[in-house]
Amino acid sequence: MTSGRLTGTFLKIAVSAGLLTWFFARTDWNQLGRSFSDVPNWLWPLLVIIYLVSQCISTTRWYLLSRVLGFRGKWINYLNYYFSGMFFNLFLPTSIGGDFLKIFLISRGKGATQKLLASYSVFADRLLGMFALLIIGAYTVIVHPGLLPGYLETILKLSGAITLLVLTGAPLLGNITSKLPYEIIKKAVNALLAFWKHPSVLILCLFFSLIIQLLCIIICFIAGISMGIDVPPALYFAAFPMVAIFTMLPVSLNGIGVREGGFIYFMGLYGVSETKAIGLSLAFFAIQVVASLIGGVVYSTGNYKKTEIHP
Repeated sequence: MTSGRLTGTFLKIAVSAGLLTWFFARTDWNQLGRSFSDVPNWLWPLLVIIYLVSQCISTTRWYLLSRVLGFRGKWINYLNYYFSGMFFNLFLPTSIGGDFLKIFLISRGKGATQKLLASYSVFADRLLGMFALLIIGAYTVIVHPGLLPGYLETILKLSGAITLLVLTGAPLLGNITSKLPYEIIKKAVNALLAFWKHPSVLILCLFFSLIIQLLCIIICFIAGISMGIDVPPALYFAAFPMVAIFTMLPVSLNGIGVREGGFIYFMGLYGVSETKAIGLSLAFFAIQVVASLIGGVVYSTGNYKKTEIHP
């Protein structure tokens, strides 16, 4: 790791540690314990299973996107790679460490072109997930006006509109870049636009993305109800997308601290205490940790070494 990256990592750790220290200093630990004890023991495994189902659907999305770019192999191989990536995404000092692992695994032993195509498949997988979040958030505030402060609703609506514009207008980018004299740019854009040349796959993957994000929101909704959090159900569908996108920003360690701050802010709009908001954030994070540990077990079996799925 270069000195620049090392410094960046330490800064992210410092931001996360600082935010958590600030939030935990204001936390009523007895209330936090009661919030967790209010969740029935049988519900935790169910929420983990729902999250694992969402990740299996994510695997299917990546599988379909990869096949568009010429990668082959069985779905189970992609599942091994995806779950291994989940572990490294959470437990490395960067939330995209697992993405680099997936790129390496899907293109190992091959040249730069295949590695570039592999990176496109992972990037498209991430991008469609973000598009789904923005669509859900924008739709929610349109149907439920006044749910969030006006400027946040405006941001969500504009983001949703831009998302739809990109989804429908991306092929125009190919027409523009085709006139450029730079061959490398034309090749890169053509590779990215490969997904738009298979509209049925793109639509199906966007549908999967919506299902994945809705399942994650439902997990938070169920956990929130169990913890006694009384807010309009629609708030989860407007707030979760914004919190999720905030955690993607490269300012903290895997979104830790930023996620808790987001839950505190949005739940606080409806009078939810900071302690209960932190409890909900930690509950969702704990579910992610359990699922990622399962990914670590998958990686430890070494199944990722057995089959290559490059073009």
